[in-house]
Amino acid sequence: MDNWKWGQEYLQEAEVLKKHLLPVRKALKSRTLGVEESQKFAQRESMLYQMYLECRATGRHLQESRP
Repeated sequence: MDNWKWGQEYLQEAEVLKKHLLPVRKALKSRTLGVEESQKFAQRESMLYQMYLECRATGRHLQESRP
């Protein structure tokens, strides 16, 4: 597999992660969550966002380093 295709897979995975972030962020804005639930959603949001950023950066890097 060449770097461009590999990078494209990473970018597609980044988009999937971004879609998973939307309901988590919506839940965090909800005023019905308790303290513990809010903390759990905040941790999940942080983890998903970091994964999204890593996939996006890796995908871009792979595509830019294409020979």
